[in-house]
Amino acid sequence: MGELLLVLLPAIVLVALIWGLFTALSPRDSGISDAEKYQRDLAERSARHYAAQVEAATAARARLEAKTRPSQNAQQHIQQQDAGKQIWHRPGNI
Repeated sequence: MGELLLVLLPAIVLVALIWGLFTALSPRDSGISDAEKYQRDLAERSARHYAAQVEAATAARARLEAKTRPSQNAQQHIQQQDAGKQIWHRPGNI
C-alpha cells in the first residue's frame, strides 16, 4: 500500500502541475459576453429603425411636395398658356 502511494502521489501532482501550466498558458476566450452581444444587437436594431424612419419621412415629404407643388413641366405648360392668352388679348391685336 505504501508503494502504491509513492507511485500515485507524484503522478497526481505531476498531472495537476501539467494541467495548471496548460490552462495558465492557453489563450483566453476572446468571445464577447452576452451583455456585449445584447448591446450590439440593440444598436443594430436601433440603426435599422432609424433608417426606416428616415426613409418613411423622406417618402412622406416627397408625396407632400408632389401634391403641393406642380411639376416643372406643368408649370412650364401653364406659363406657355398664360403667355399665349396675353398675346391674343392685347388691345389692338384683333
